Amino acid sequence: MNVKIKAEIRNNEKKSDLKKIRKDGFIPGIIYGDGKEGIRVIMESIPFRKIYKKTIGEMAFFDIEVNGKNYKTIIKDKQVHPVSQDIMHIDFLELHEGKALTLNIPLKFVGDPVGVSEGGLMEILVRELEISCLPKDIPEEIEIDVSNLGMGETIHLADINLENIETKTPLETTLVAIRAPKEEVEEGIGEEVDKTAEESEEVGEEPTE
Repeated sequence: MNVKIKAEIRNNEKKSDLKKIRKDGFIPGIIYGDGKEGIRVIMESIPFRKIYKKTIGEMAFFDIEVNGKNYKTIIKDKQVHPVSQDIMHIDFLELHEGKALTLNIPLKFVGDPVGVSEGGLMEILVRELEISCLPKDIPEEIEIDVSNLGMGETIHLADINLENIETKTPLETTLVAIRAPKEEVEEGIGEEVDKTAEESEEVGEEPTE
């Protein structure tokens, strides 16, 4: 998702100044990257929060206009008030062509698994993946088709095509699995216990004369 926002340069650094900025309806932030000194900015709180809510759960690119100059960025970090959940400060990372970066990308599971239609339960084990790639190759999300996933089957990271993307996550990592319902598992265990008990009784029987 690509969104456009406007920001203004801020020159104040004192803690009391930041409190006043927030009280006046702004969010302080910084744009940094490529080893340069960060650009301290402020954004109107209400418009930004409305835009930000739409990006939750997605990979979002923020085109920030500051004094007529545009910066293509992503949110690298943010500070949130523990009680009100208001955004207190945001760190934006500027993207530069030809320079790889590391970030987390959400996984999107699509389709209706065959195993679920047979009564199984889909268990999602990984919801986002840390990757490294060039800005031009950053996906908004990584789509995984689970339509053909049957009962007891899994999809591992090695099964996913990650073109022009690197990750340090082990390829054997399980991303999603179709599990048998708990009742069936317990019933199967019970049957095994009963069968073992019967076999034990047969072994323990003494021959009759």
